[in-house]
Amino acid sequence: MKAVVLGGAGVEGSYAAQCLAESDTFSEVCIADINRVRGEELSKTNEKMIYRYVDVTDKGNISDVIKDADVVVNCVGPFYKYAPLILETVIEKGINYVDICDDYDATQILLDKFHGKAEKAGVTCIIGLGASPGLTNILAAYSAEKLTSVKDITVYVTRGLQEEAGGAIPYHMLHCWLGEIPVFRNKKFEKARGLVDGKEYTTFPEPFGEAAVYYFGHPETVTIPRYIEGVENVCCKGTFIPNEFREALLQAEAFGLLSDQPIYVKGHEITPLDFTASFIGVLGKRILSSGLKTPVGGSVMVKVVGEKDGEPVMHLYSGTARMKEGTATPAAVGAEMLVKNEINKPGVYAPEGCVPPKKFLSSLIGRRGFGDVFIAVQEKFTGQLP
Repeated sequence: MKAVVLGGAGVEGSYAAQCLAESDTFSEVCIADINRVRGEELSKTNEKMIYRYVDVTDKGNISDVIKDADVVVNCVGPFYKYAPLILETVIEKGINYVDICDDYDATQILLDKFHGKAEKAGVTCIIGLGASPGLTNILAAYSAEKLTSVKDITVYVTRGLQEEAGGAIPYHMLHCWLGEIPVFRNKKFEKARGLVDGKEYTTFPEPFGEAAVYYFGHPETVTIPRYIEGVENVCCKGTFIPNEFREALLQAEAFGLLSDQPIYVKGHEITPLDFTASFIGVLGKRILSSGLKTPVGGSVMVKVVGEKDGEPVMHLYSGTARMKEGTATPAAVGAEMLVKNEINKPGVYAPEGCVPPKKFLSSLIGRRGFGDVFIAVQEKFTGQLP
């Protein structure tokens, strides 16, 4: 079996490629990336790996690179910019696909525009199979299977600044965490202001602890209501540690530094968005240099509230991991399941629409480097102690 990892020289893509190469399922893993130097370096770390140059804005180039693949894993962001052409090409080649798309608007476009084409082509395409989205969606589906009805699903995310991240992350952060974002309230979509509205305090696993969280835009909000019947409220809430970084992002928004309209600086054309995305790394280092203690990695929680046989139930799933392992490992597990025919549902789906929850979670949890996972269940006490 052969897997092609688009963006395989990046932070998440390289870890996905490593996971796939360590699996007995694949005999060849292609690191496909525009970064030739980094791609060739990585290909020498495992005898199963090869490197291919790819420009993901060139449909013919993409088609040539993936033509003999059994599965394509797409780790090229920002996904609102690159994913539509990539997915269209993969479907036309009749290849199964998984990505780590974390843009809610791009997710909606991919689901609506390409589902019928993938279904007709007989290929299964999974959109957003990382940590969040991805593992979060599957945990929500796993919980829903155990309940008679589901009322509320909330995804909580926090991330420390001391973490390696790919070049697309700043663009995603500015695109989906700020401005008007969707929330699903009382079975209909409404708009809220990212990192401002919906404030509440929640406690993440150590070393993150208690934090104030706010609405932000993520695919779980728009996909979970598609697949989990009867759910009334779905939202994502999160923040950054330290909180000073959140405040800096809001200031950038207030100053108009998220605009994609070009301006001229000493004769050079640049957009405020490109400047801000590039400056985020410098800003983060300045905040950390002030001496604020920041945990490495991030934490994700999923809270599901519903009923079981008429009694109230609350499930809380939580975990900690670094971004690259937390994001890339679920994508690698999904790719394995696709080629083993353990996921076979032609069309384009979010994870909760096609991935068997228990089988996936059993395969994922406990994998080397993935992180820690915790489960808490709150049920009404109605009888004798067990």
